Amino acid sequence: MNAIVLAGGFGTRLKPLTDICPKPMLKIANVPMLDYVVAQLKYYGVDDMVFTLGYMPEKVRDFVSAYKGIRCRFSEEYMPLGTAGGVKLAENMLDDVFFVVSGDALSNIDLTSMLEAHLNSGAEVTMACTTVKNPRLYGVVQLDEQDTVTGFVEKPATAEFGNLVNAGVYVVNKSVLDYIPRNVSFDFSRNLFPELVSRRRLSAYRHKGYWCDIGDKKSYYAANFFMLEGGFYPQVPSFSQDEYLSGVIGDSLVSTSAVTVGRFSSSIIGRGARIASSADISDCVVMDGALVTGTHCREIIGPDYVEKLNITADIHAEQNNYSDKILQTGV
Repeated sequence: MNAIVLAGGFGTRLKPLTDICPKPMLKIANVPMLDYVVAQLKYYGVDDMVFTLGYMPEKVRDFVSAYKGIRCRFSEEYMPLGTAGGVKLAENMLDDVFFVVSGDALSNIDLTSMLEAHLNSGAEVTMACTTVKNPRLYGVVQLDEQDTVTGFVEKPATAEFGNLVNAGVYVVNKSVLDYIPRNVSFDFSRNLFPELVSRRRLSAYRHKGYWCDIGDKKSYYAANFFMLEGGFYPQVPSFSQDEYLSGVIGDSLVSTSAVTVGRFSSSIIGRGARIASSADISDCVVMDGALVTGTHCREIIGPDYVEKLNITADIHAEQNNYSDKILQTGV
């Protein structure tokens, strides 16, 4: 069984962070986001992966090609094909049953349990679902007593329809790709799933652990600090250990190639970053190569930008419930 990793998105809501870096390559706690995704697949025994490419494809391809012990293949979209259309394009590389995962979302979904549930359900697609505090940002999933999906309520104004949402991880029978046209923009949620709902062929798998859809700067910031404060860490034989090596200094995670002269606390400091003597930072994410001067609190600081976020001190409490740390492998 293999997996397809969707890694071609533009990351528009994360600009300017994604101006020179594709979204799956943005670092979470000084490790490229894609490594967490690949680590999870590898943890569950999936070592054959197909990566869909679109935005800055060469950067993803060059990085992924360095993985060891993993078969990596690529499917490049020369026009946006949507989530399902991109999978259709890679059809000839996929097994009869395969996982679909996003290269820009983090979770600790138990893929073995999810696959077992899929095979027992008789569905053509099983969709991981999770609960969120604010369902108005998502499409709420409606289920029957057998966890068959009966419908969706898109971005409801109230919580009356519940708070169970699509987590963007799927187990798919290859036969379902017959519903997807070739070389046409086609999306799982908008286009494919309504057809499967009408046929009662879409099942839900309830995930009760950690999930973070890194769709904007606030969620990106929160994911960084979740990982800093004891989340699951990858152990993937992908990269030069010297290039990404970090250490804990006080309550901060600091790249060994960073230069820190000024004051810092509760921060994540990236490769080649410099904290000048005049700097005093706290609760910041400092991107690779940034030069920091002055006082900063709860900001994302890049080489040529500072993103001051409207973030409260208890942002970590806004994360989804997290109960089962299954990838405790350390940095």
